[in-house]
Amino acid sequence: MQDSEASAAGAITIRSVQLWRKALPYFGTLLIFALIFWRIPVGKVAGALEQAPALKFFGVFLPYSGIYWIIDSACLTWVIRRFNKPLRFRDILPIRASMYLLSLINTNLGQGGVAWYIHRKAQVPFLEILSSILFIALLEVYQLFLFSTAGVVLYRPVSIAQTELVHALRIVYAVAWGALAAMMIFFAQARRHSRVRAWISNSRASSISRTFVAARPRDYAIVLAIKAPSFMLALLAQHFALGLYGITIPFVKLVLFLPLVFLAAALPIAIAHLGTSQAAWLLFFSANAPDAKILAYSLAAHFTFMLCNGLLGLLFLPRAGRELTALETAVHAQPLAQKPAGNKVSYPL
Repeated sequence: MQDSEASAAGAITIRSVQLWRKALPYFGTLLIFALIFWRIPVGKVAGALEQAPALKFFGVFLPYSGIYWIIDSACLTWVIRRFNKPLRFRDILPIRASMYLLSLINTNLGQGGVAWYIHRKAQVPFLEILSSILFIALLEVYQLFLFSTAGVVLYRPVSIAQTELVHALRIVYAVAWGALAAMMIFFAQARRHSRVRAWISNSRASSISRTFVAARPRDYAIVLAIKAPSFMLALLAQHFALGLYGITIPFVKLVLFLPLVFLAAALPIAIAHLGTSQAAWLLFFSANAPDAKILAYSLAAHFTFMLCNGLLGLLFLPRAGRELTALETAVHAQPLAQKPAGNKVSYPL
């Protein structure tokens, strides 16, 4: 009796923790916007939003969204072919687009959906696919660091506060690049020394670290080279959209701080990337226009890009749904003896 009561209490506790975790991003978003609108009157923001050139914004962000999707799919295809199993680019395109719908709610949902689809499609263990997805995610962060580091080098601060911020960023980026170098050296040792490789293989992280162990410096460079055009296009899109809205920001300042806006948007403390990105726009660019106008622009540009991605996802959702249904049917119809077994992790050369 006591055991059953303890089990029930434990289950309730677990459910409560899960509910809190799900609710946390919503609370985070509300809190951030409460702080923003406590400082900036809602009426001023609404008035500024009315001036947003919606159709022109679509003219800027819709082509960017399409090119971003192609680059994103090309990078995913290359990584999966390099570290997991050959897949065709045209097989990746529809699922990558449709998962943008999940990413509107939570980036991790979109990434997990892509990993699950490729796991079913290629019949490769899910954690090994997830390892490749995480490898791309890490280099997406470092792609932003790369451009922001260039901005730190080129940007000339115009105030004491900016000087202190740039100095702090130099320290942060030095630590970040040092951490990446240390990680690459560690995994290189795992490739060269059987004892280190055996230690990783026998750990719980063996599957999830598979791509990181196999990746060589040139693989990091190739992924960064594939992904870099997406940020350069984002930079141009934001630059043109800001001009359409009557906001002038020096290009080098955009190079320095726009990556930080994107990093803030990726923080898992808000829903649909909202709140954190608006706070970052205000922090870094409020000197270039009134706060209400900067906030209105960030909201208008954010929702325009989200809508473009959502339209792209809806366009390919029927095809992705058919493919997922066919994959599930094939997996369930496959004889048990032919289903892939959980073999020991091997590392591609």
